[in-house]
Amino acid sequence: MSASSNTSAESAILAALKSTNPFERPAVVKDQNIWGESFPDVTTLNATASDTVFKALNKVRTADSTLDKVTSIVLTAERGVGKSHVIRRIRRRLQATGEGVFIYASADKYGDLEHINALFQQSMAESLEQMGGAGVTQWQEIATLMVSEALSNSKSKAKAPAAPELVRKFDAVCRNSREKKKKDLVGELVKAIRRRKPNTDPYVLRAILWTLSEERGSLAVKWLAGEELDVQDAADFRLPPQNKSESEKDASALTHVSKILSLISEYKIVSICFDELDTSACNQAGLTTEIVILDLVKRLFDSIGSSADGKGIVLLTVVLPDSWRAVSRTRQSSSEKISSYGKPIELSYLNAETARELAATTLQTFYKKKGLASKTPFYPFDEEELTQFGKGKPHAREALNWFAAQINEKLKSIEAKPASYKERLEGAYSNALAQFEIEDLDNNELIASALRFGFEKITEIDRLSDQPIEGVIVKGVEDITPKGKNGGWLHFKVVGEEEGAPVTIGVSSLQHTGGRAVGAGFRRLLDTETFGLSRSCLVRSRDRKIKRYWDSFEYYQQLVAKGGEWVDLVTEEVQPLLALQYVYEHHEKFELTTKRLNSFAFVRDLLKNNALLQEILSRPEGCVADEALEGNVLEHISEDTDLAQLETEMEAELTEALAVETNLDEATAESEIQDLAETICV
Repeated sequence: MSASSNTSAESAILAALKSTNPFERPAVVKDQNIWGESFPDVTTLNATASDTVFKALNKVRTADSTLDKVTSIVLTAERGVGKSHVIRRIRRRLQATGEGVFIYASADKYGDLEHINALFQQSMAESLEQMGGAGVTQWQEIATLMVSEALSNSKSKAKAPAAPELVRKFDAVCRNSREKKKKDLVGELVKAIRRRKPNTDPYVLRAILWTLSEERGSLAVKWLAGEELDVQDAADFRLPPQNKSESEKDASALTHVSKILSLISEYKIVSICFDELDTSACNQAGLTTEIVILDLVKRLFDSIGSSADGKGIVLLTVVLPDSWRAVSRTRQSSSEKISSYGKPIELSYLNAETARELAATTLQTFYKKKGLASKTPFYPFDEEELTQFGKGKPHAREALNWFAAQINEKLKSIEAKPASYKERLEGAYSNALAQFEIEDLDNNELIASALRFGFEKITEIDRLSDQPIEGVIVKGVEDITPKGKNGGWLHFKVVGEEEGAPVTIGVSSLQHTGGRAVGAGFRRLLDTETFGLSRSCLVRSRDRKIKRYWDSFEYYQQLVAKGGEWVDLVTEEVQPLLALQYVYEHHEKFELTTKRLNSFAFVRDLLKNNALLQEILSRPEGCVADEALEGNVLEHISEDTDLAQLETEMEAELTEALAVETNLDEATAESEIQDLAETICV
């Protein structure tokens, strides 16, 4: 890009860079960043690795033999070389083309390695609850394809509505079919699909089709994740209850997962990525996380399959190079199945070209968002300095840190420093405050980090550490233990003294929109005994309403009954904490010290008077916030219902339904499919 009349004034660009250094976003990629957006995609960075995965995806999709429909790939990567960048690129390609679904299994969330099969089943269910390219969840995309298949045999050749429209009308159509035609719409769909796929598990089919329901889809996902439904919900869905012990669930999970993945692969390519294997955990036999996960990959490779007409499955595993060398030496037969596509692909460091592209792509994305145009793609960098830096072959994380530091140095040399420490603080805080946007409220880790920062600073600052805030003197902030049972849902606990008595408040930032994820967070909030809590605090925007038919509605009521609360996450209340945390983390950039920052009344007052911190510490009001709820309460089973009788009736109903599914004559089948088409496509 050469200088032109369209080039923005240098002062405007420098002001934007001072306000927001585009390279100072969190460089360590969290699980949720795989699904969202982080730094722009630099297509040349580790292109060989992603291209190999794309070729493998195409190969399984076009393979004629069932033996070639499942393959596995290993990526070896040192920390910080950009493997999350590659994983996100693969996920985005599958979403953009609509050809496949993406499942992300991060081993750092697997605390209890004794139940690895069940943990992976949960990862699968959570991943498929993420939004796909059609504006609905990946589960719902698959279910829409199933409905289309069910209708494809009708004489009218009716087509199912697009996924968003089908989701919008699904509940109403189900009710209409049940009330006016006395038929079970989902059951009719299951019968139609099983005529083409007679070996398909009818329960799995039913559950996936029920994910189309806005009212009850989260319960279907819960069942698909291997969790137990209450008897009435299981009866409504005509799904078998899963009231098993943890060991029994784990023993059956792999079979259940294999059925689900094999079915899904009939409609879309399935890409499964195992990441973050380098944790310190071990199982009871002393096997490390890496060995446990690699063994799971091998067993998945052996157990899942796709028909000759299916789209195929690719298993992708990211391993440290040294770890893979050790595994391949000692577990040769396993390694061949874990990396069946060929030799592992090693991710590379940056070079002169990719360093320039990473800088230019990030800067140009930033300038475009700000409505600016720079005189060169690299400004304020010189192309040659980027080339020389890239020749040193830095890893991606190192490069981002270097770019950020260099921009800060350039800004220092251009602009005069504020005359006083106070002006320096206020200017830095003001610029940081403008940096954070509404999208940041989607980032649970970012929000939790800011809250934890706020409480920790309260314990460090004189004239604040020994002062009660909303009746609580904050003594410290601690991690949540045991980590295995928590799974990362609770973020930290505030330890303090309330009216002379000890108090421990568990805090969870839970901005998820999927019903199952919200439920998982609530269950940890309710388990105060396991985590050593006096009470629990959910931090969540009230506009992210909980549907009354979710199990989380009952969990919310239980939370209030146990003395916990839901604190509204308000943008204007969390932004000051994010901005102050930014100033502390980059204090050297502003030529300030943490000791100096702790001495300012501005900092002390900001923390003491922050409404979000105050609300977390204050005694809960003891009531449910109606404005945080949505929808009507479903009728529940009455207390005097004979549960054993209900289970017996449910089993009989299932037996009858399955008998009907397998014994329809062709004329009746055609009539029912035609009727089904008219029902759904009305």
